[in-house]
Amino acid sequence: MEQNYNHQGYVYLEQFFSEEELQPLEKILHTFHRAWLKDNDADYKAGAINSHSITSAQQITRQERLDLFKFISQEKISQLIHTLFPGKAIFLNTQLFFDPLNGKQSNYWHRDIQYTGMTIEEQKKNMITQNVLHFRIPLKAESGIELIPGTHREWDQEVEQETRLSINNRKPGDDLERGKKISLNRGDLLVFSANMIHRGLYGNDRFTFDIIFCDDTPEFRDFIDFKNHPAKEELPLLNTDLF
Repeated sequence: MEQNYNHQGYVYLEQFFSEEELQPLEKILHTFHRAWLKDNDADYKAGAINSHSITSAQQITRQERLDLFKFISQEKISQLIHTLFPGKAIFLNTQLFFDPLNGKQSNYWHRDIQYTGMTIEEQKKNMITQNVLHFRIPLKAESGIELIPGTHREWDQEVEQETRLSINNRKPGDDLERGKKISLNRGDLLVFSANMIHRGLYGNDRFTFDIIFCDDTPEFRDFIDFKNHPAKEELPLLNTDLF
């Protein structure tokens, strides 16, 4: 598994989660999502496709928040993290992905690192040494994600960079020859590097939970919003080193 991830930048595990694990999670996420849509109606109508920071949200109860932390830090997820990260990792944030209101809205190729404010040269350097991984958990069958294997450690081909950055009449939603589509089903887990070129595939009323982990380094700790982490009194209830 580690060798496969190092080469391709992702690991796809079918039926990783049971219904017993997913049903309580799904209930919490639907509670959050209904409230989020009401509170963020303008953003949703403007094209939003995800929300974040679920573990610091006022839309869920303290017990639901604790249940999320227990799910996030469960043993089989921790084992994967310790396998795939070269050093110690820490919880960064959560995201919930859904379809845009406009069914004709285009998706977009990107690397998460392009939104950090780094220059292109800084991105090229830091993507080699910095690790951010998405643990993507679909709550229903969906078209999934399209990614370009290996680009978590390799920079774009010219046409790929032009597409991502809307250069020379290319658009971020244009197809790319090296793209690999991975459809996802309820119970699956897709772990992938945020540094790689990827895009979400809309449709089928997707409802997908992402847990994001990063290197436990000063650079990332400065970026973390610790309101998304457990309170001191909650930590003893979680047998983990991920927070």
